[in-house]
Amino acid sequence: MLRCQSPAMGQPAQGHPAQGKGESTKFGLGATPPARRIGGAIASAASIIAFAATSGVSAESLAQPRDTALERAAADYVRFREDVAVIEATPFNSAETTREAHRRLSAHTAEDLSAGWVAYAALVAADTPAFREALEKEVSSRKKVKGLSGADAFFAQLAEDPAYPRKLKGADEAMKRVLAMTTQDAARFTALGESFKEQAYAMQKTSWGKAKIPSSSSRLSDAETYARARPSAAAPTLASTTQKGVTTPGLASANAAWNPEWGKGGGSGQMTEPNAQVIMNRVLNLASRYAVSGVNDKTVAVYARNDKSNSCLSFATLTLKQCIAATRAPYEEAFCLGEHALNDVASCIGWVAGVDK
Repeated sequence: MLRCQSPAMGQPAQGHPAQGKGESTKFGLGATPPARRIGGAIASAASIIAFAATSGVSAESLAQPRDTALERAAADYVRFREDVAVIEATPFNSAETTREAHRRLSAHTAEDLSAGWVAYAALVAADTPAFREALEKEVSSRKKVKGLSGADAFFAQLAEDPAYPRKLKGADEAMKRVLAMTTQDAARFTALGESFKEQAYAMQKTSWGKAKIPSSSSRLSDAETYARARPSAAAPTLASTTQKGVTTPGLASANAAWNPEWGKGGGSGQMTEPNAQVIMNRVLNLASRYAVSGVNDKTVAVYARNDKSNSCLSFATLTLKQCIAATRAPYEEAFCLGEHALNDVASCIGWVAGVDK
């Protein structure tokens, strides 16, 4: 069992991220635009509204493109899913099987995986119908918070209490979906890890499984070269929908690796550690900001953090390298990959949902 200790994590800095320093509004002394230009702008806006009304397209869907910071961060975690799926489909029939698996699995950094999971979990929460409905009520509410109402009032409450989304009616349902996704993903990672370990014993009965392979230093260097040359993970174009000022990502509209039920069948999960509550607060905060169009690179950097997972994954990466360095045959590589590149990752990611090896 891989055990990782990390310092207690506090809440991220409170408050909605402000504009960058040095930004200011500039006023010019130019002449007022001609009335016809103003009239043209009004007519143009009216035309857009009329088009939306006659075509069945909501006016909200004609707005400027949304910031995809959360999807881009989540793509780092989803890529690990994609690599697992590719490796699952590869038969154990040559030494190249473990070579390719090593390249793919070792290409993921601890920070990308830990932050990527938080970002993806936030999208899963934002995709939960009950949570979306609760956010719609918040955005349409007329109650005043510091003289503000609607979405502005909601962001004001987030600034005062980053855990505020946890108090919404649909929060429990959103958390259940996140815990289930995490548990099921961890189960699928572990299933492949155990398969690699079983194959390690079976490969000892084959000539290729015991054959001498390149030096460990050249194999580690090969994996590092692969990681450097690999393009950044790409976020898909999701069929998101916006209603009443609240956006849902529509994760099922993307490829299979983006589906919350990618690891379906692995249980429901539960939070058993106090730190898990902190992480879930961050997940729901990000989900809310995404849904109400208040997420950007800065908010993702602040809230998409999971220090315990990051520390655990960093240790797993180091252990994998040490294990690979001691290997001399494909069957030994298979064992290292199963134990440290898959099983360890499953527990490092799954601890939030009570998963342990």
